[in-house]
Amino acid sequence: MRRIKGLRTGSDIGPEFQEWPIHGREGTLGIIGIPSEHAQLLNKAQTRLLRSMIESVALAMDRFRSSEERTRSREETEQERYRSNLLRSISHDLRTPLSGILGATEMLSSMTEKEDRRYKIVEGIGNDARWLYSLVENVLSLTRLQDGKLLINKQPEAVEEVLSGAVRYMSRRYSEYEIEVQAPDELLMVPMDAKLINQVLINLIDNAVKHTAPPGEISIAVNGDKEHSRAVFFVRDTGCGISVSDLPHIFRMFYTAHSNRSDSRPGIGLGLTICESIIKAHGGTITARNRTDANGAEFIFTLPL
Repeated sequence: MRRIKGLRTGSDIGPEFQEWPIHGREGTLGIIGIPSEHAQLLNKAQTRLLRSMIESVALAMDRFRSSEERTRSREETEQERYRSNLLRSISHDLRTPLSGILGATEMLSSMTEKEDRRYKIVEGIGNDARWLYSLVENVLSLTRLQDGKLLINKQPEAVEEVLSGAVRYMSRRYSEYEIEVQAPDELLMVPMDAKLINQVLINLIDNAVKHTAPPGEISIAVNGDKEHSRAVFFVRDTGCGISVSDLPHIFRMFYTAHSNRSDSRPGIGLGLTICESIIKAHGGTITARNRTDANGAEFIFTLPL
């Protein structure tokens, strides 16, 4: 096989067999070998007939492989469609009761004194419901992304307002964390879909919280990069960082890195995948790395100006 790997025409004469490769569109499909003593007896007409047969065999094998690939692709598409429909249906059905639970817990919290031991119970129910609600939103976003139905409605937005909206939401969920925000002194307007970028920031902060024990520091910063005409966002934590084995895979769908925190909620590996899809749909980039100035991880994403 090694002898004929690069052989496109003709044959290779070995000590026992004379071999003709069967070449398909994507490489060598097989070998036809004839004992050398018989191959030497072939005249020109028989050799031409043999090569014609080899070409016919190659064509038939290519067609067979193409048919198999089409069938496999069709089956995968059907399975993906059924899976997306199931996820969408379940997520929609979960949103309504979760909204009711969130509303009820907020009302009960406002009616209960903080010193009351029931306040902590209500607060815990509310936190779990908000976590489940964000999970449902991520699943719905994923199905819209896969169906090509996630529309990007770009409008010039003030970066500071988008950051403060995400931080206010996450501060209610994780009151034990202090989230530091660093925005430019001058007004920075960036074309973006504010709702989707808000979801990116929430997912990145949620990921930082998952890997950082309280009261660890979490910070968000944004800079205007005029040279490359882009805004650069940073989300940093002071947690355990990203292991070398996890780093190449963290944006992969359903991939979950292991947290060293025993009390951290398990994820399903969608948050970072959705972040990457949203940022790419905006024409930007997103990367992850471990910090060099302190312990912890750093996520960096850019949006064109």
